[in-house]
Amino acid sequence: MSTQTFTIHSAEAGNYFLENVANPMEIVLIPESHAKWEYVSKNQGRIININDKGHMNSSVDRHGHYKNSISPITKVRKKPIVVNLTKLDDLNIDDSLFKSLLTDTVFDQFCSNDGGFLPGTNVMFAAGAGLGKTTVGVELISKLQDAGKKVLFISAEMNKIDMSRYLQRFPHWGQIPMLFMSDYSETSSKDVIEKVLEQGWDLVFTDSFSEVCDQVKEDSSISRNAAEKWFLQLMDLHNTANNKAKIYTTFLTVLQVGKSGTFVGSNKLKHMSSAMIHMEWCGAENSGRRYMYFSKNRVGHVGKKLYYNLSNGVNFDEERYIRDLQNDITIEKEREQLTAESSAFDVLFGFDKQIPEDLKSELEGSITEL
Repeated sequence: MSTQTFTIHSAEAGNYFLENVANPMEIVLIPESHAKWEYVSKNQGRIININDKGHMNSSVDRHGHYKNSISPITKVRKKPIVVNLTKLDDLNIDDSLFKSLLTDTVFDQFCSNDGGFLPGTNVMFAAGAGLGKTTVGVELISKLQDAGKKVLFISAEMNKIDMSRYLQRFPHWGQIPMLFMSDYSETSSKDVIEKVLEQGWDLVFTDSFSEVCDQVKEDSSISRNAAEKWFLQLMDLHNTANNKAKIYTTFLTVLQVGKSGTFVGSNKLKHMSSAMIHMEWCGAENSGRRYMYFSKNRVGHVGKKLYYNLSNGVNFDEERYIRDLQNDITIEKEREQLTAESSAFDVLFGFDKQIPEDLKSELEGSITEL
């Protein structure tokens, strides 16, 4: 079995490249998404030996290969950058992108101005323990399934036994397709998720983003950042209907929230999402009322509260939500009325007209004399 020897060099953006000692023109790029990125990053300054089967081992640079290396970073060959500008008028938009995914509950009105989830969007679900994020999420996709939509639940936190206990309270969940990541501890979870998403789904509910990334990070031997980047790119791929069914997939994804109230993960999650829902307590934890609101929503309201309870299934307080919306409308009308009345007062007393310069000087002189 033959072995080739390489030196490790840093490239831009935290990436690396390996230079073949025997043939310096042979360059092997190691981007952050590469399975051996972490191994290479920990062995800078050492020699990497790669055999015919691709196995790596490192050794001390006893023969001064680094000293003899003549390859600067600029030797990394890059593909030429091609920039294509887009005009919206030139886009061939599929009509299915404008057909909302409806749950037939008040959540549709809460979710977007068009009603329901919009195809090809990413909605993040940020919530702490005990707020029912899994229960609410599965109930929503159950409603979508009843409406004829193709839905999937990816569970990286609960196993089959955990979820089976829900059937006593939610027997209508029995036919929802569920992918339990705990069943694939000896398999590449990355490959499993890619394969199942390739089928094409209207909406995929994942619980949770953090757990999926942790499992992919461990069994693929990549960094946490690389795992997050992979998941976000995968979501973007299926947002644009790159699957066998050519479906513009919507993702509803749970984000874990720490004690400080901030979600676990990078800020890329918020920036790359179409909307972010927060679930919180109104009152004392585990004894107050639960509600949700959007802190970001490109397609609907922000800051409007939707109260819900889990006492007998999942129940959204539709009456209160509609009443709050009507109150907002009333307040806005009153504000507009006050503005109109203020303008009418100015007109009545002539305050809306500009005072001539000669009269203004005369008035100012009178005030000075006083």
